[in-house]
Amino acid sequence: MAIRTCPQCMARVPAGAVVAYSDGMECPGCKVQLEVSLGSRVLATSLGLVFAGLVWRTTRWSGGSLGWVLPLVYSFLTFSVVAPVFLMLTADLVGRRAEPPPAMGEAAPASSGHGPDSGHH
Repeated sequence: MAIRTCPQCMARVPAGAVVAYSDGMECPGCKVQLEVSLGSRVLATSLGLVFAGLVWRTTRWSGGSLGWVLPLVYSFLTFSVVAPVFLMLTADLVGRRAEPPPAMGEAAPASSGHGPDSGHH
């Protein structure tokens, strides 16, 4: 399958939308609800963690008064860049799964208290 394309109409989805709305976006062509596949998410996360670990290992002996925290900051920044960039380049889109109905005995979501259906009498 082509990268960042709708599986139904084959329209290209912008890379920014794929990263910003990975768990629910709308196809620009046919308006179907899409999400990034689980495989793409796992690969992006794994690659981000591997690179963050490598950066931590290379910077863990930093000197100075902030030497103990800089490897963590560099690792966090590395993960924050590598994972989204990988998704931008290789994300596989699938149709969004329908939310399961609430199970019997579960409380309905509380209303916000605004609007005509706020529950005030």
